[in-house]
Amino acid sequence: MRTTFQAGLSGLAITATALLVVTASNASGDPVSSSSAYGASVGGTPGQPAVASDGTSTQTGGGSLPAQLGPLAAGGVLEVSAGDDVASAAITNLTLGSALAQLPPEVRDGIANLNQVCAGLGQAGQVNEVLTPLNDAINQVPGLGTVVEVPTVEAAQTFCNQLVDTDILDLATVGTLKTQCTDQTGTVTLSDVKVLGAPQPVLAGEIAPETQLLPPELAAVARITLNHQVPDGENFTVEGLRLEVGGQVVAVLASATCGGPQAEPVVQQAPAPAKPTKTKQAPKPTPVKTSAPVTG
Repeated sequence: MRTTFQAGLSGLAITATALLVVTASNASGDPVSSSSAYGASVGGTPGQPAVASDGTSTQTGGGSLPAQLGPLAAGGVLEVSAGDDVASAAITNLTLGSALAQLPPEVRDGIANLNQVCAGLGQAGQVNEVLTPLNDAINQVPGLGTVVEVPTVEAAQTFCNQLVDTDILDLATVGTLKTQCTDQTGTVTLSDVKVLGAPQPVLAGEIAPETQLLPPELAAVARITLNHQVPDGENFTVEGLRLEVGGQVVAVLASATCGGPQAEPVVQQAPAPAKPTKTKQAPKPTPVKTSAPVTG
C-alpha cells in the first residue's frame, strides 16, 4: 500500500508542474513574437486600417486612404498583414501633395512661366531655342532643376506633355510603396516614382533609411521621409513614408512593427511531495516471570 501511495504523489507533482508552465508557441512549439501594421495615420491618430497579431496566427486587412488626408495624399489601395515577428503594409497608386495649398509664390510663378515656355515649344526653330529657355524656366522653380533634366528636344517634349497634364502640381506620385519588418530589420520598396512630374528611376527598389523624396529646396513646403526606422526596446517600427508640412508630422503611411518574443516558458517548481513517514513499530513485549501463589 505504501508503494501505491508514493506513486500517486509523484503523479500529482508532475501534473502540478505541467500546469505551472506558461508559454506562447506556434504549431512547432517554438516561441512566437507579436507584430502589427497599419495603412495611414493622420495627425497622430491611430492608424487605419490596422491589424495586430500575437504571433500565433497571421492577420490581414485592407482598405483605402482616409479622407482626412485631403490634398496631402490621395488614391491608393491599402493592404496590411501581421504574423509571427513579421509585418507589412503596402499602398498602390499613391499621389502626394496634389495642388497643395501651401505652395509658395515662387513655385506657383515658376510653374506659370514653365507653362508659357512649353506653349511656345512648337514654334522654336533651333535646338538651343528650345532647351535653353526651358531649362532656365525649370531652374526657376525651387527644387525642380535637381530632379528634372532636359538634354534633348524629345525630352523637352515629354516634359511639357507631362506639364500640360498638371503632373507637376503633385509633389510626388508612387506606383507602389511597401513596408516590411522582420524581427529587428525593415525594408521599404518603391516603384514608378515621380517627383514634380519627373520620373525618378533611381528611387526604384529598396530605399535606404531616412531617404528624402523631395529636393531640399522644397523643405519649407513639405518634407517626405522614406524608410523612417524607430527601434524601441524589443519593438522595431518601420514607417514607409512620413509627411511633414511646416515642420509638423501630418501623416504616416504604411507602418509595420515587429515585437519582441513572447515570454519564455516560466516553470515554477512544485514543492516536492512529502515523504510518507514510517510508523514506528511498538516494541515487542518482554515476558515477565512471576511466581504465583499455590493454593490447595
